[in-house]
Amino acid sequence: MRSLLRWTIYLPLALAILWFALANRGSVPISLDALQTGDLADYTFQAPLFLVVMAAMAIGVLAGGAASWLSHAGVRRAARVARAEAAKAQAELDKMRAAALANLPSAITKK
Repeated sequence: MRSLLRWTIYLPLALAILWFALANRGSVPISLDALQTGDLADYTFQAPLFLVVMAAMAIGVLAGGAASWLSHAGVRRAARVARAEAAKAQAELDKMRAAALANLPSAITKK
């Protein structure tokens, strides 16, 4: 079932990306001089349009993932503290259970 679902999503997506790449093969000038104050020939290069668009999308996905990861740092820290506290509580519970079981036969015989 999962394999079929993957094929029904990934195959059309791959075909759409391929179609976009084939339709936008033309080169476009990319300028790294935002203010256009100097000689543009030094800061300009040519690249296929599909490469520019896909690179921009990849940079956006990476930036969004990094922003999400950084914004959840507090949640990860709280989870780490909660896991440590749970482990301490479990260890204390095990110790108390062992002590109670060790005293159980003596408590029954004293009655």
